[in-house]
Amino acid sequence: MLCVKAHNPVTPASMSLSTSRPALDPAEQAAMLLFRIGFGILFIVVPLASVISRRALVALAPIGAVVLIFSALLMQPPPQPREKLKEAALSLPGLAAVVILIWAALSLLWTPYPAAGAERLARLAGSAVLAVGAISVLPERMRGSNLYLLSIGSGAAALAAIARAVIGTDADDIATLERAAVLISLLAWPAITWLSMKRRSLPAMLIAGVVGALALVLQGPLILPALLAGAVVLGGAINNLRGTALTFIVAIVLLIVCAPLVALLLSLLTPQETAFGRTMQIWSDIIIADPSRLITGHGIETALRNRLQNGLDPSAPKSLMFEVWYELGVIGALATAAGLGLVARAITQMERPIAPFALGCFAFVCTLAVTGLGTSQTWFLTATASTCIAFAAVQHGHWRTDRPLAYRRTSDRVKT
Repeated sequence: MLCVKAHNPVTPASMSLSTSRPALDPAEQAAMLLFRIGFGILFIVVPLASVISRRALVALAPIGAVVLIFSALLMQPPPQPREKLKEAALSLPGLAAVVILIWAALSLLWTPYPAAGAERLARLAGSAVLAVGAISVLPERMRGSNLYLLSIGSGAAALAAIARAVIGTDADDIATLERAAVLISLLAWPAITWLSMKRRSLPAMLIAGVVGALALVLQGPLILPALLAGAVVLGGAINNLRGTALTFIVAIVLLIVCAPLVALLLSLLTPQETAFGRTMQIWSDIIIADPSRLITGHGIETALRNRLQNGLDPSAPKSLMFEVWYELGVIGALATAAGLGLVARAITQMERPIAPFALGCFAFVCTLAVTGLGTSQTWFLTATASTCIAFAAVQHGHWRTDRPLAYRRTSDRVKT
């Protein structure tokens, strides 16, 4: 008598149960949802709202960063940002930033606007702390679904800004759109970086084209040249990252350190009938009237306040070089030049697919600062901080750009 052994075939249902991932903890699910909400606020809500309101960036971006930080408290295991914060503070760019903050705080002793200067210093420090704090709690492996929000937000906001500019605006609306265009252009760099890493060439080119069209529609005197400068640096960095970075570092350091001497020379060589000649002559007169201020500066917040109270000619320069020398003197100028150079050097140490785009974005920011945008204003500092968070998130998402070869072979065997 044959004894037939019962055979219990493995059904697809049982197979799926045995290979399914364990259910996520409710706290972990809440953390993921909260993180996506914070990411959406920063990179979708803020760009779109900035097209309508000038204060949307300053009001909403800190909320998004705080939501990201709170989401980390629910993660299991919770991140340990202390080491990352310590590493950031002790890095060379971090030390340069600390020197600038300390010297700016000391300048409150001789600035004629101590209350306004203290408020600006607090905003500057707050933007830096929120940015570093949000970056320190980013998950080690960012989900691609979160990073695609960057391209959605920058592209949609650019289209909305173009539509509003075409419809017609008054002077206040134009100022709002120019701020929005700067923010959108900044966020477009990490968005294009992510799409390029994922080999989504067509969406990347579409976002670049829409942002360029926005700059053309607004006809802003600063944004389009800055975009072109960033594109040139990007092209050079793709071919020779370290050489391009070194050239850029030398150029920006010399521009800041030698700015007063250049102003004195140009005031003698440039006709005063031109607007540029008049600007250089005003700076030269300021230097000659009180050379000691080249050492100490006039104190934080004096450039803007003196313009508002007619203590400074409206035709005076508005560039980063003038403001840092006028307010913080030689120590602030040297620390700023060192900080910018060290940031460019740190960019070269990022992942290879990200570094050229990050250097191009940094060149875009520095061009805006050199050509006269008020880069010390709170809105611009907040926009720059948001861009830093975006680039850090893209760097944390680099692991998903290509699956390991062994994983691809295993997946192919399972499918067959």
